[in-house]
Amino acid sequence: MLRVVALLSVLTLASADVCSNLAKDMVIGANFIANVPNVSDVGACCKLCVDHDGCLAFTYDLNSNSCFLKDNIAGNTTEPNRISGVSGRQPNNDGWDACTGSSARFPFCNTELSMAERLDDLISRIPLNITGAQLTARQSAAVPEVGLPSYYWGTNAIHGMQNTVCLPNGQCPTSFPCPNGLAASFNTSLAKDMGRIIGREMRAYYNDRFHNSLDTWSPTINPSRDPRWGRNVESPGESPYVCGQYGGAYAEGLQYGGDDSVTQVIVSLKHWVAYSLEGYEGVTRHTFDANVSEYDLTETYFPAWEHLVKDVGALGVMCSYNMLNGKPTCGNPDLTAILREDWGFQGYITSDSDSIRDIYDSHHYEPDAVHAVRDGLEAGCDIDSGSTYKDNIEATVTSGLVDKKYSDAALFRSYRARFQLGLFDPNVSNVYKKITTAEVGMASSQAVSEQASRKVMTLLKNDGDTLPFPKGAKVALIGKSSNTSEDLLGNYIGPICPSGKYECVDTLYQGMQAINTGGSVTVNDDVDDVSAAVAAAQAADYVVLTISNVGQAGEGKDRVTIDLADDQKKLVAAVQAVGKPVAIVMINGGLISIDSIKESAKAILVAFAPGVYGAKAIAETIFGDNNPGGKLPVTMYPANYINEADFLNMSMQAGPGRSYKYYTGTPLFPFGFGLSYTTFDITWAPSPPNGTIFRSTQDTQTYTATVTNTGKRAGDEVVMAYYKPQADSFRTLPLGTPVAKKDLFGFARVTLEPGESTQVEFSLDGKTLAMVTKDGHKELHSGVFEIALTRGHGPELVASASMQVDKPVRLSTFRKWW
Repeated sequence: MLRVVALLSVLTLASADVCSNLAKDMVIGANFIANVPNVSDVGACCKLCVDHDGCLAFTYDLNSNSCFLKDNIAGNTTEPNRISGVSGRQPNNDGWDACTGSSARFPFCNTELSMAERLDDLISRIPLNITGAQLTARQSAAVPEVGLPSYYWGTNAIHGMQNTVCLPNGQCPTSFPCPNGLAASFNTSLAKDMGRIIGREMRAYYNDRFHNSLDTWSPTINPSRDPRWGRNVESPGESPYVCGQYGGAYAEGLQYGGDDSVTQVIVSLKHWVAYSLEGYEGVTRHTFDANVSEYDLTETYFPAWEHLVKDVGALGVMCSYNMLNGKPTCGNPDLTAILREDWGFQGYITSDSDSIRDIYDSHHYEPDAVHAVRDGLEAGCDIDSGSTYKDNIEATVTSGLVDKKYSDAALFRSYRARFQLGLFDPNVSNVYKKITTAEVGMASSQAVSEQASRKVMTLLKNDGDTLPFPKGAKVALIGKSSNTSEDLLGNYIGPICPSGKYECVDTLYQGMQAINTGGSVTVNDDVDDVSAAVAAAQAADYVVLTISNVGQAGEGKDRVTIDLADDQKKLVAAVQAVGKPVAIVMINGGLISIDSIKESAKAILVAFAPGVYGAKAIAETIFGDNNPGGKLPVTMYPANYINEADFLNMSMQAGPGRSYKYYTGTPLFPFGFGLSYTTFDITWAPSPPNGTIFRSTQDTQTYTATVTNTGKRAGDEVVMAYYKPQADSFRTLPLGTPVAKKDLFGFARVTLEPGESTQVEFSLDGKTLAMVTKDGHKELHSGVFEIALTRGHGPELVASASMQVDKPVRLSTFRKWW
């Protein structure tokens, strides 16, 4: 839990120590008003800023011992060996809003004109020599001549605001569990609440002039293709459907906050597309050419994107580092046509961090920077997160290599995003302008985060009702990550504590101490000290044994094994041999294959990266205050899976296959699996709708089940709805077309008291039953389906259905560029 009351918004500016509110490896503010050399430390640099009437922010350079004083907080960039902070002074209005002062006379500020007319006027006033700087992230430069302020593109907000610091009074943004855990909750309302809270907190930072950004570089909606991927922690799992539902809920909460006249905050979906490799066997994301079949693109890699663009109206997309089938994603007009022409995308596109440079420097697809800029502009990449556009757009246009209409189009779409946010209408009211920093990290938002951590908990095994442990006993907590706050937080960690560290977040040890009232908890987190761990287990009544893969992977680094590390295996075996009741708690990004302990362990709880309240949620679950109800959002493969599946092969069917849709092996635990401390039953309500015939995309059928808590405790259950194509019945599919074993089309999480029942409904339409051909086209084909409702284990409810059409009906045609 969070143990600093500043996060509950009760500190005052007068009592805040601004020199303890620091951000490591970050530069805050653009340019500087003073550069003071030979400053002894960051504390002295902070004091210089506090004593300077015009200083709003400072940056201390650890390499040169220089202190840079800033009169703005407009830019926040990541840079190693820098420590930054803010003075606590309130910025003035100058240079923050467009269309103020003398600039209000320009036609682009006239609200009686259409947005297109206003944008055309603004673009006409941007000379070519600064166009590149306007199309640059993270910071688009100010243009004082027309009163255009600077703007920060792309606040990372995977599970809370990043790229900034806590407020001067000690309030910090709300942080949530990572997406791999939130996906295990199978509760999209949590993702929507998270998006809403992040959106409002970003508005608060913007309104009070602490951070000049209103778009996020989130959510990540790439499916978890392989457990080795270094960024599985930020993926909503292996199901394209879940990725779409999770991302859609996040986007709805973030973008739409109750005022249709403007957008609250803009999402930037990432990473477009077929991105799931960081660095593996000498291949990096900057050099990888992902070769993906038409079928897999349409069936696996595209669905979440299509849903968010067409159905949710996402207004931003980030193209990825990799190439896809021979072309860089940020320089491929056909990929952009899928977004804009096929799906109706109306937003802006940004590159990942200088992936425009990758076009020539890493992929060697083009000979130089100007050709890479041409490719990016002609492909509709509007913002370059780097310096390639800034340094080369003028030369690219003046040389005739690219028509200026492409750079103007990029200006149009990027400025349009800022217009949609209301940033060019300072005198037009909207509800978001009323949001204040009092909302940042407020108690109600913290309560949502805390509840989300509870919903993440996923119980895989509980032989003999080993869990929950009774309170008041002697408990030994043993294992990696058992006494480290940061290990519970995952990646893309924003400002959590005012100090810039994590001391305000409970470790699991502290969380268990707080919950085990009347008892005692000891901790041993040295994995190599097996004898001490054994002694602690011998002295205890119960043992909580953590296993963790924290540090094995991350952005830029994939795992080379998915097995539990040998030193942890040795520790687990020795502690289990003591004979005390042991509960295994898994803290992880990508899942850990636990072949060696699956059978011997009596209780296994997966916590994922459960966030700032993770310690409390785990402890509450261990001692019975929280009943786990999560389900695995990925398949737990055996450890030897990495020897059977080629990580560099993007095919979902190659080798033993990938995900619940294609895997032909026996998983340790399947996708959707998760137990509870109580028991449930599902039955058809009132009877199975067998023999349903679908003849068109408009035909629908509702499948209804009654869920009953048959146990003695209140608890949550998740019901999942699948359709299972019977491959042999599809006679008109082109030869060689893969057919998935099953696919998810709905899920629902319910909370029930003992003996209580409720009904869940799932609507299935003919469009959902479209088959994807080997050429990537979506078509209706005659064939038979089995419809299954399941809790992830136990008996399934099964019904039959069929699609009947006179001949295949084309719904969409795949664009092929290779």
